[in-house]
Amino acid sequence: MKVALIGCGGMGEAHLRDLLKFREKNPDVEVKYLVDVNKERLAQLKAKYGLSGAGLLTDFRKVLGKVDAAIVATPHSEHYQQVMELIASGVHVLVEKPMVCNLRQALDVYEAWRKSGLVVEVGYQRHFEQPFMAAKDIVSKGELGKLQMVSMILGQDYLRGVKGTWRTVKSISCGGELIDSGSHFIDIALWVSGLAAQEAFAYVDTRGTEVDINTALVAKLEGDALLLFTVAGDDPGWLEVEIFWGEEGRLIVQPPAVLVQRRGGEGDAVKLDSYTPSRPVYNFLRAIEGKEENRVPPTCGLRVQELSDAAYRSVELGRPVKVAELYEELGARRP
Repeated sequence: MKVALIGCGGMGEAHLRDLLKFREKNPDVEVKYLVDVNKERLAQLKAKYGLSGAGLLTDFRKVLGKVDAAIVATPHSEHYQQVMELIASGVHVLVEKPMVCNLRQALDVYEAWRKSGLVVEVGYQRHFEQPFMAAKDIVSKGELGKLQMVSMILGQDYLRGVKGTWRTVKSISCGGELIDSGSHFIDIALWVSGLAAQEAFAYVDTRGTEVDINTALVAKLEGDALLLFTVAGDDPGWLEVEIFWGEEGRLIVQPPAVLVQRRGGEGDAVKLDSYTPSRPVYNFLRAIEGKEENRVPPTCGLRVQELSDAAYRSVELGRPVKVAELYEELGARRP
């Protein structure tokens, strides 16, 4: 299997490490091309990992027709064009989050994937981490009863980390922490609950940048469940809590801990030993080989984009925005 890595920055290198580890037991996997606009970075990465046989390219289109699969880890605004052209050329794609920049693009990718028969996967690694696998299992089995509310808290020293980078240039990043690190949290809220967003309202604080740094988001999900999401992008460090309330109990995820409080009973720490962790790259390659199902298909990226777009539109309009409104504007039906 010939693979191209498109985008060789921090996340690109992380995916490359996973790719090379996978190759240790799967020697038929070949890193055929490294692609990045920074030629110096390409040369450094090739030398660092001893990739003597890898071609170095600055134009991703030169891999079309020459590889079986590609990992896309470029700035957000580049995802759409790259993913669409790769799918059109018959290449399997693993794309970093956010999948794309707006709902129109997400629908296009979703439809292209659905018609292609290819593996197209979004890099939400929490689908492969034990605490979130356990949370998904508990909720899916109905152990909490009907879900009533979901609360997500993200605190990150994001502002200082992204100052002076492309992530604060809105035309390139397409937004701030809500769709960057926050994208993982939105995905977990929707994936674990199994519920899609119906309506959203948000306030944001840009902290003097072009993009959202702090966000207060409230949303309605299917089945009348409520979602609260606090994004504090000017935090002194890292804080993460996810809480799911159901009619029969409460589930708290504060990695690596998962706690369940059942109504009328005692709280229990959930044992995670039965959940086997993995990585997006491993699942992506095994899905191509037909050995695993694609555990993060474009449907996940689409659902995240629905809520993100509704939130950003509500900031513009100063009122709640229904996801149905967004589809009506596009003249499209919601999948």
